[in-house]
Amino acid sequence: MTNAPKYIEELIESLTKFPGIGRKGAERIAYFIVKSDKSFGKNLINAISDVYEKLDICPTTGMVFLKGEDSPLSDKNRNSELLCVVENMEDVIKIENTNSFDGLYHVLGGAISPLDGIGPSDLSFDKLLERINSDLKEIIIATNPSTSGNATALYIEKVLKDKKVKISRLAVGLPVGSNLEYIDDKTIATAISGRTKINWKIS
Repeated sequence: MTNAPKYIEELIESLTKFPGIGRKGAERIAYFIVKSDKSFGKNLINAISDVYEKLDICPTTGMVFLKGEDSPLSDKNRNSELLCVVENMEDVIKIENTNSFDGLYHVLGGAISPLDGIGPSDLSFDKLLERINSDLKEIIIATNPSTSGNATALYIEKVLKDKKVKISRLAVGLPVGSNLEYIDDKTIATAISGRTKINWKIS
């Protein structure tokens, strides 16, 4: 059996760390890169370098912005009475594309998933609590309507039950088991405008 050259093997191992990429998929991508024109590889390297060198992540909101510049979604540009809590940064972009929400965002960095070893301490719930102030009137939970998303929403309701703030969640039009990034803009806009207050009983 002939093993792949060392450098290709290292590339494959790195690619397997991407979400949803298994060994076979990583091998296909690796050999595609090897067979591609060198300019493709250089452009890929430059794009990845730019992400690390020119972008930063806000330690409070979890949002990405250009280093040295204010985020276009910073608090001073938005309605400070509304705070939308999402799992990932791409969910923010999806909601923004609907032009139906002008409040603030908070990115958790994922969802609670015991099977994947992800608990509350692995997400930015502490930063979320720090953002609750007298100006905030409503927290909109926009986690995915999945098992982990529902568990995350329930946890948010539990930790905020003693706070004097309205808690709602996206409801209308979102099919169970779906992800926001795959849902069309109109459906998300309808879900935002038709959100409902959460009345779960926490024991």
